[in-house]
Amino acid sequence: MRTICVGVCAVFALLMSGCATITKGTQQTVTVATDPSGAICDMTRDGKPLAVVNPTPGSIPIEKARGSIAIVCKKPAYKDAAGTLASEFQAMTFGNIILGGLIGIAVDAASGAMHEYPTMVTITLEPEVFGTAVERDAFFDKLQAELKREVAQVRERTEKMCRDNCESQMTAIAEGEKSKVAEIEKKRALAMVR
Repeated sequence: MRTICVGVCAVFALLMSGCATITKGTQQTVTVATDPSGAICDMTRDGKPLAVVNPTPGSIPIEKARGSIAIVCKKPAYKDAAGTLASEFQAMTFGNIILGGLIGIAVDAASGAMHEYPTMVTITLEPEVFGTAVERDAFFDKLQAELKREVAQVRERTEKMCRDNCESQMTAIAEGEKSKVAEIEKKRALAMVR
């Protein structure tokens, strides 16, 4: 009887300790970099100021949440540039179903711990004026090469993780790539050269 009681108490203690959460907490550090460095970047979430990185690169602690973080970076002699950090659902949260039970999920959802942002973002700043047409083309060619690399990574992840409706997801990726290429080419056409 004593062995059964000790066993039940041990299981109860394990379940109670798992009820809080096993994810990484409600805060995380995000590094914001710019190319070139030395910019000032304002970060907002849901239209409210969140943080300022001055100068880039810089790392800041932020609260995890469901909403995306908007970033606007400024530097003299460069056009303002913007980016977005989208909140992602942490895969580790699913461990709470097994280890922490439904209470663990409720705590994570309430605290924002189940959401996580990418740990680093780099925003490329476009010069207001390029010295030569060759410099302009090298800049925009580099943007296109980075875009192709990112699209290849997204395709690879989608192929590995997709379970249904995969064809439409791949079509959306292709359309997104096409739209971004058109945007890059439009900026190239509008870019000023001395």
